[in-house]
Amino acid sequence: MSVRRHSTRVPCPDGPSMGLDAFVPAQAGAPLPVSVLCHGFKGFKDWGCWLPLAERLAASGRALAVFDFSHNGIGERPGEFDRADLFAKQTVTRMVADLGTVLDFLDTSGFAQEAGLQRSRHFNVVGHSLGGTVALLRAADDARITQVTTLNGCSHLERFSAADVERGRAAGRLSVRNTRTGQDLPLDLAWLDDVRRHDIEAAATQIFVPALVIQAGADEAVPPDEGRQINAWIPGSRLVLVPGADHVFGARHPFAGWTPELETVARELDAFLPHLGRLGGI
Repeated sequence: MSVRRHSTRVPCPDGPSMGLDAFVPAQAGAPLPVSVLCHGFKGFKDWGCWLPLAERLAASGRALAVFDFSHNGIGERPGEFDRADLFAKQTVTRMVADLGTVLDFLDTSGFAQEAGLQRSRHFNVVGHSLGGTVALLRAADDARITQVTTLNGCSHLERFSAADVERGRAAGRLSVRNTRTGQDLPLDLAWLDDVRRHDIEAAATQIFVPALVIQAGADEAVPPDEGRQINAWIPGSRLVLVPGADHVFGARHPFAGWTPELETVARELDAFLPHLGRLGGI
């Protein structure tokens, strides 16, 4: 089934805008339920498998929206880390607010009508890595989120080693290595204070909507026990362990094709996320 892509930029209250792509089936005859995909730390919407995954899931009769967080370091050139000044000022609090801004935009702007999206104030949110944690934090307080999925979501936010924190405090700023581009990206110390404001366990225990926890079995960045912990916290959630999968389920950037592990993720999401049953009824 052919899929249309609608691209726009979402304005933020404090200045920077966020790139957003929505994928919808070309033959859709009715507004479609919307699922929103959140990338992780050092990630971006155009990385590797995210757009192909969104396109594939949209072909089943739903809309997929994929966006860049406002301070992920990407400016108006897709995939280019040309705004290190923004990356430096990002926080988890800002990311949670960004997700809310995207939901506001999809719910109230003319873009929703143009792209053929349902404006029912019901959203399904999927987040990878830190994006999964952001999805949990938002879902605990935002009644518009009626389903949530984490893909290798983080169960804790203290990700820097003690040595890295010590060096960062001495320098007045943390440094984050982007191994793909070879860049050392600055991160303000406000990040460290901000992560302590967030209680993931408290948020997860307040999520009473259908929840799916997908965890890679060989993830070194976010070990499997973190997925198990998130699943234990969310009442009634379902855990899917993908044996042998790494942090990105074998995907690469640029996209190099579907791996068996990524196929599993796609199948699980297709079965979980609402759709207009092959463009019939829900």
